[in-house]
Amino acid sequence: MNFLSSTILSGILYDGFKTGAKLTVSFLKENLQGWLFDDAMLEQLARNLQALELEELADYRIEKKINESPEILECIREIKSNQNIDSVIQSHTGSGDNVVGNKTVNNN
Repeated sequence: MNFLSSTILSGILYDGFKTGAKLTVSFLKENLQGWLFDDAMLEQLARNLQALELEELADYRIEKKINESPEILECIREIKSNQNIDSVIQSHTGSGDNVVGNKTVNNN
């Protein structure tokens, strides 16, 4: 299971700041749909991020600040992807492909 990366988080924050969003627990919850996290940990993450005052920074500077904070890195490592494709049940009738994941095509 993959954990949230500083690159993904910085992109979410940067896009939110561009639209005037405030960094709150609600903002993080809304934008981390598809990820699994504990509410207490998310509150800690929000406090740590707010302390960095990231609102006026460019996306690469936000990522750099996040990477410089061991507390934030520990929090985002605990946020796991909710995607699980270990088993997929599909029904397929008709023509065409029914692919889950990556498809490799060899055109010789």
